[in-house]
Amino acid sequence: MHDISLNEPELQYLDLIRVALSEESFELRERAIKNVKHDVVSDRLDRLFKEIGSQGLAAPENAEFMQWAATSTSLRNEAAYAFSDTGRRYEDTNERKLNVAEEIGFTIFSSIKDGKFKGIHTRGGIFEQVREQAELEEVRGAKDKDVLRQCWNTYKGVVHFGMALTYCEENLDQHFDIFDVAKFFREILSQNCPKGTRKPYVDPDIQISFVYLSKAWGTRFGNRGLPFDVD
Repeated sequence: MHDISLNEPELQYLDLIRVALSEESFELRERAIKNVKHDVVSDRLDRLFKEIGSQGLAAPENAEFMQWAATSTSLRNEAAYAFSDTGRRYEDTNERKLNVAEEIGFTIFSSIKDGKFKGIHTRGGIFEQVREQAELEEVRGAKDKDVLRQCWNTYKGVVHFGMALTYCEENLDQHFDIFDVAKFFREILSQNCPKGTRKPYVDPDIQISFVYLSKAWGTRFGNRGLPFDVD
């Protein structure tokens, strides 16, 4: 299992984290998430600079921080440029494929909840159920078994994050913790097997576990949630 940590400021950018997860390999996802983290720092720096003004920026006690901000600018610019490529891939093809994979995840969850534990590829199983629903709703890209298989194989290790986002958005009044919900879906998929098998719906070794990083980042300007680097 791969651990990805998110801190408090990054919780405001969960939609961008999902875009990062739309990349098609763990290495690309990890790189894209790091690019999002750089974007978070950039946005918070912009707000901080506007807040403290030119006199605060020029204060001697803030020299070390300002030097770091200046020397790390190129790194953040490169990250923003790289993430724009991720965004283009997301809009062109990957959003649709990730949506399909998450729908498969929800269908598996429903099958487990109902005690049916349907197989994924079997006759009358998960893929057939998703395909039939896609035909009824005229959903593009979810009517072909080969496409469903490709989407699921590519994204089954990360679908729990998007499932958690959707569930939390549909239940805002419940104030669910996104980390708890993502963990719940991740464990449901990795700790249950289709009926008659011993292989879980999702191998836990390929899953990403999202961990809340409870760390109070501080700067010379006070505790404003700004890291000096990106983990």
